Amino acid sequence: MSNRIIKYLTSLRFTILLISILGVIFAMGLWIPQKNLVKDLYFDWQAKSPGLVAFLDALQLTDIYTSPLTLTVWGLFFLNLTLVMWQRFPIIRRRISLSDVKITDPASAAGYPFHRSYRLSAGLDDASVLTLLGKQGYTVLGEARGFYGIKNRYAPIAFALFHLSFFLILLGGVISVYTQFIGFLDLAQGEQFQGELARYNQSPRPSLPKVGGAPRAAFTIESITPHVVRNTPTGISVKLVDAGGKVHEVGINTPYIVDNTSFVFKHLGVAPLIVIKDPSGKEIEGAYLKLDVLQGRRDRFALAGFHFFARFYPDYFVKDGLSATRSGEFNNPVFSIAVERGDKKLAEGPVSKNGSLEFGGYRLEIRDMPFWVRFYVIKERGLSILYTGMAIASFAVIWRLIFFRRELLGSVREVDGVRTLLVAARSEYYKSLAEEEFNKLFGKFSDDGRSDT
Repeated sequence: MSNRIIKYLTSLRFTILLISILGVIFAMGLWIPQKNLVKDLYFDWQAKSPGLVAFLDALQLTDIYTSPLTLTVWGLFFLNLTLVMWQRFPIIRRRISLSDVKITDPASAAGYPFHRSYRLSAGLDDASVLTLLGKQGYTVLGEARGFYGIKNRYAPIAFALFHLSFFLILLGGVISVYTQFIGFLDLAQGEQFQGELARYNQSPRPSLPKVGGAPRAAFTIESITPHVVRNTPTGISVKLVDAGGKVHEVGINTPYIVDNTSFVFKHLGVAPLIVIKDPSGKEIEGAYLKLDVLQGRRDRFALAGFHFFARFYPDYFVKDGLSATRSGEFNNPVFSIAVERGDKKLAEGPVSKNGSLEFGGYRLEIRDMPFWVRFYVIKERGLSILYTGMAIASFAVIWRLIFFRRELLGSVREVDGVRTLLVAARSEYYKSLAEEEFNKLFGKFSDDGRSDT
């Protein structure tokens, strides 16, 4: 009974079945919003179709990649892979071993589709035939009157490496899933970060790892320099200084990496230092405010009991009595700020750096106008293992398909009074290409490259 179960678990039919089921699961994961991957889309969908989402939640189809069904299928897949490898290892060991090689007559050898005979050159002795094969990368056993040659003898190991890579990919994937942290972090120029979890944006909330905690990182934003040509953003340069005093530069495609964590530039905004003074000139409140006002967006904030609405013009000028910007370059940055209390608008006007706006006896001042950046923060500890598995898989495929195995049987003998090389050969892949290679190789042994079929 156990042998029948093992036979089925190692069968090609069972492998295809598992791969098909995994394919269906992945397709469903792409079609059904996954709450751990696309939270905003998931919650929007949940609000619109609560009954359907509750049903899918009950079946764990909204968290399908880590559901018991998926984990069971993955477990069966790797059980199948383990049993297949266990059966294949002795075969691989025998194939790379030369101890069981039997040298037979090439004229009658079975399993060798390529059969040829070549008239040897007059100056080519028996030892030279074996020497020439050795120079072509063949390992040769026997002597000229009967020999066996093999090229790329260790090619079957590539099969084992390819299957081993699946285990590394699985291990890396599992470690990544259980140690993954995803969050968004807003930091302004001059601001310090010590790795505090509370500093991450709460909308959306950080996705905490199942094992471990938030990334360990400590740095200060030294400078933020956007690069804009006319109305086209061309780059960003964010310089930060880590706890050891080393300076790092973050760009659009160059994240800051520490503790298996990538801090990826995501968004840019303006963080003015705004101070409110009462009618007596006393400062009553002030703060650096991270305002999302680039590319024409409008943002709001509240200070000292007032509500403010802000637009930003990076290259300010007045056109037909209205505020406008000549370009996206930060040549003349100015805020247009409206002040309200209750439902009443108190004032509205442009405010530049070191400028001010009077409203109801109060005064708003902008004393500084640095930038802020939003980082997409992702931590995954298993990526190096996963990438190693992928590299091994790629290496194994290249090794297996390019450096494929060739075998031959040969014998030098007299045929009708002429010294002749009889050859029987075979290759794992590319039959036509291999025959062309064999003809070219053995043609060098004869005076005119001639072969007799």
